[in-house]
This record gives sequence, C-alpha cells and structure tokens, in this order.
Amino acid sequence: RGASSDGPPPQHQFDGTNNKASSKSKSWFGGKSQIAGSAILSGEIGATAEGFQNTAVPKTFRDMFHFNAAVMGFGSSLWMQEVLASFDAIVSNVANSYRLQEECDVLALRMASYRGDINLGQYKSVMLASLRSLVRDWGSLHEVSWSWLWENVERLLRALLGKPAAQQAALTLLLNSLDENSLMFVRREVYSKFFALAPAGQDFFKQSTTRLHFIADKVMAMTLDMYREPKKMVEDISAMGLRHVGYGIPTDLFGPFVTACVQVLRTLTDDDAAEEAFRWSLSLISRILVRVITEGSTIVMKAINANSAKQLRRAVACAPRGQRALWMLNVQVGTQSISPLLWAIETGSLDAAKAMLNDLLTIRADRDRYYYGSDTMFERHPDIVKRM
Repeated sequence: RGASSDGPPPQHQFDGTNNKASSKSKSWFGGKSQIAGSAILSGEIGATAEGFQNTAVPKTFRDMFHFNAAVMGFGSSLWMQEVLASFDAIVSNVANSYRLQEECDVLALRMASYRGDINLGQYKSVMLASLRSLVRDWGSLHEVSWSWLWENVERLLRALLGKPAAQQAALTLLLNSLDENSLMFVRREVYSKFFALAPAGQDFFKQSTTRLHFIADKVMAMTLDMYREPKKMVEDISAMGLRHVGYGIPTDLFGPFVTACVQVLRTLTDDDAAEEAFRWSLSLISRILVRVITEGSTIVMKAINANSAKQLRRAVACAPRGQRALWMLNVQVGTQSISPLLWAIETGSLDAAKAMLNDLLTIRADRDRYYYGSDTMFERHPDIVKRM
C-alpha cells in the first residue's frame, strides 16, 4: 500500500531468510501477518520468527521432558538434568541389578552438588507425562511398568541422598591429616596385604617401587575425586579400564585389592564415617573397572593379549563382513574406546598386529558389495604408517 500508484508493488522474497532487525521490532501480535505469510509460503512455520520457534511439537523424550518440566513448573529443578542424562543407561540396564545400582550410585554423587530440596516424585510426574505424549498406544501396562521402574530407582537414590556430602567431608579430613610417614606406611602395607590375600597379583605388579608407590597414591586420591567430580572420574575410570583390558588383568583381583586398601586405612583412623566413605568410594571405582574390563574383553583383545595370529583369525572370522574391520579397530565401552590394532602395535604383540593388517587389507565381497578395510583403518588412524 505504501508504494506509489504509478510503480509496481514491492516484491516480497520468500526465501526462508529474515531481517533480524525488523523481526525483533515486531511484537507477538502486532505486525505479524507479513512474517506469518512468509512462513506459510515457504513451508517453514516456526523457523522464520524467533517467537514461533517454540511452537514445534517435541519429537524426542529429552525435548518432551524439557517442555513438560517447564509447563509443570519444574523448570528450575536443575537436578532433573542429571537424572535425565543418566536415564538412558538406567532404562537400558534395568534388568541388571548390579549395573542399576552402579548407575544410581554415580547419579547420587552427581546430584549431591545441588542445594535445596530434591523431590524425586516430580521427575516421575514429568517422565510419565512425556511418555504419554510420545507413545501412541500407551496403556495401563505401560503405566505400571514405567512406574515400577522409577519406584526402584527412587528407592536406590533415597538410600544415598544426603550421604555423599558428609562422606566427602569426613574423607577429606582424614586424607589431609595423613603425614608423609603415614602415606609411606600405606604404600608399603597395601601391597603386602594384597599379595597375602591374592598371591597371583604379584604377576601383575612387576613395576618399580616408585611406580607402585605412585599407584597407591593415585588410588587414595581417586577415592576423594570420586566425590568431587563424579562425571569426570567415571570417564577416566572407563578409559583406565580399557587399558586394563589390554594388560589382561583378571577381574577377580579387584576384590582383594579393595579389601587390602580398606584394612590398611583402618589401622590409621578410628573415624568410622571416614572409613566407610573410603570403602564405599573405592568399591564403586572397583565395580566400574570390573564392568568396563568385562565389556571390553572381546575375543579380539584376548587374541592380542596372547599375541596369537591363529587365535585372532578365528576371532574375526565370527564377525559380519560389514563389521569385520571395526572389530579390529574399535572397542567401545560407554564414551571411551580403544583400538585393538593400535594397542597390539604399542604393546609389541606384533604377530597379532600383522594378522590384523593382512585381514584389513584383504578385499572381500558378497552378492551386494565389496569389503575393504583400508579406508576404515586410515579413517580411524590417519597416522598409522607413522606409528608403525
């Protein structure tokens, strides 16, 4: 309308782009027709104006959970984000009581940093509302099943809520009170008691005395760091567990090692709270390590530990053609991964490494396609030639 009568009307460009300066000056209701018309013609309603971006219906559980939490007035309950981050692992391992306990223990440590009241029932309300919105055939059986799941998780979390902060304070006070003589006593006695409990452990602690003392000090520090930075520690422990897969450490040695550490610390303090804090943290670290080693001990890694080319060829023969290369290039546990090929090269298992290289560089085929592991190998390890 603002154009002169003797000239053509102004041309509107519906190319999906916006003038940010003009869009910000418009309110939700005033002067919105032009923007809405542009959005309709471009088929991108909710993408042109900033105010319309929130009109899209959430399609994932995470997005639906955020939406319902805000609608139900729980948007300020930041502890829910920690539960949501761990929820996939909790649901996936609901049938494994040991893994479920581990996930809840770590979750309780992560939630301990949040101040204020934590009402676990609020999460259940938001969770069920989100699932009802996403599952089309939601029925009474779904309601009972998911309610049962959360009741079990809530029971495990309630047993721990409030304890990590007190345990951290008691353990911090104990470790800070140890002088150099006490620390040296710990370094010596841990291995003495461990070798008495598990003589087979001597075959895996052949390092120098300095290295053994470093390991003992690291164990003491990790028990406290588990309270301070649980998320980071789980990642670090998982990475360490994958390295232990390459070392071929038997998982049945972790129990005696934890027992030896607790027995030594008990001789240095009369504080039951500090001792319990140390035992609980070290036990959790041990459980994570055992799980990672168990999950990461593939038949390929076992062949590398034995440095057997014959055993490795038998192992990869079990793999589907499309995954054969990945079996030799990637072992994934959680967010951490290790390369069997690179591990074989670095640890001197050259017979197994040669067998893997020959297998990766062999062309195979079926009726649909060819399979050649060279591209996958260089994508995983661009510097493989330099490393060799």
